[in-house]
Amino acid sequence: MTNEKAWYLVQCKPRQEKRAKENLENQSISSFLPLISIEKVVRGKRQSILEPLFPGYIFIELPKNGNGWSKIRSTRGVRDFVRFAGVPGMVSAKLIQDLSLVNKEFVTNVSETTPKTGDKVRITAGPFKDLEGVFEVPDGEKRSIILLSLMGKVTKLEVLNSDLEKV
Repeated sequence: MTNEKAWYLVQCKPRQEKRAKENLENQSISSFLPLISIEKVVRGKRQSILEPLFPGYIFIELPKNGNGWSKIRSTRGVRDFVRFAGVPGMVSAKLIQDLSLVNKEFVTNVSETTPKTGDKVRITAGPFKDLEGVFEVPDGEKRSIILLSLMGKVTKLEVLNSDLEKV
C-alpha cells in the first residue's frame, strides 16, 4: 500500500473554519485555510480583519489509501468531505500551491488606498466629482464623512467609499 497523499476539500460548520483547522492540526493532519485581509468598520472604527477566502471550506492533505479519513467527520468544526458521486473530490496540488502564493499577498498586502483620518481625498463621482477634501471618519461600511472647503467654509459631506480615492 502506498502512502501517497492528496489534497481534499472539506466543508466546515458555519463560521468554524479556524476551529476546524486547529482541531485538524491537533490530530497531525495538514490543512490549509486561505485568508484574505478585509477592511471593515467595527464599532465605528475601520479595521483590517482576516477572513476565510472560501467561507465554509478548508483544504486538507490525507493519504490516498483512506488511512485516517474516518476521524475527519468527527473533528470539531468539520461537517464532511465535499463529494462528487459519493467520492471525496481531490484538489490538485498546483491549485493549493497557487492559492498559498496568493494567500501570502492577501494577508501581507493590507490596502494602502484606504484613507485614514486626516488624509487628502478626491471625490470620483457625483455632483462633487473632482473636488478634494480631508478624510474625517468612516460612517458605516459603505460611507465616510469628508471635510470639503466650499465658499470659504468647511462643510461635512457623507460620501460612498467607492466614490473616494486617496490623493
